[in-house]
Amino acid sequence: MDPWAFGWTQVFTLVGFGITITIAIGGFRSFERWRREKLEERRIETAFEALTIAHETKFIFGNIRSPLTEGYEWADMPAWENDTEDRRSRRGPYYASIKRINANAKFFERVWAVQPRCMALFGASVEHTFLKLHQARRYIEVAAQMLAHRASAEYGTDNEQLQNLYEQMRQDIWDLGGVQPELDRVGRLLTEFVSETISFAEPVVAHQYRRNKPRWWRPKS
Repeated sequence: MDPWAFGWTQVFTLVGFGITITIAIGGFRSFERWRREKLEERRIETAFEALTIAHETKFIFGNIRSPLTEGYEWADMPAWENDTEDRRSRRGPYYASIKRINANAKFFERVWAVQPRCMALFGASVEHTFLKLHQARRYIEVAAQMLAHRASAEYGTDNEQLQNLYEQMRQDIWDLGGVQPELDRVGRLLTEFVSETISFAEPVVAHQYRRNKPRWWRPKS
């Protein structure tokens, strides 16, 4: 029996194990690098979408809260019991506000879609930022519905508490250009949503832009 036979077989086996382990380690490192790259891509995509929504918010709600309404915006408004043209004209602007919100349904769907992604990538506390946008929208919807019912009712004498409530609701629906800014809680919520979203999303997008920006200069030798 060859005394070297067992030794060389063992060596070849160990070499084979070594090669296998090296390949496995290399593959694991490649996988980890791929996983980090995919996660970073998803993080950048989500940040860019959130940043886009933040800037769109200004225009979307600027249109929704515009105090200028036209008759065509409530031409399709359903009739209520004992309706009159006077009641319809008083109720119409509030219907227009709801209609404007519904016309931007795709925007709000995008907000709901990106919110959990932002929470997963940037932390659960981001939810509080998005709640400000949802609350702003809800203030407008509730105010429009309540004031529409009031507009269709016979006018009576309101006490001071009701007068203050209705004034707050009007401020919720329309951006009155700085008139009684202390009552513009919707405007404050939207401003906070935009600024907070920009604060967590813009650095991610800006970092990627700087990293990918081509360098047109060359260092002097």
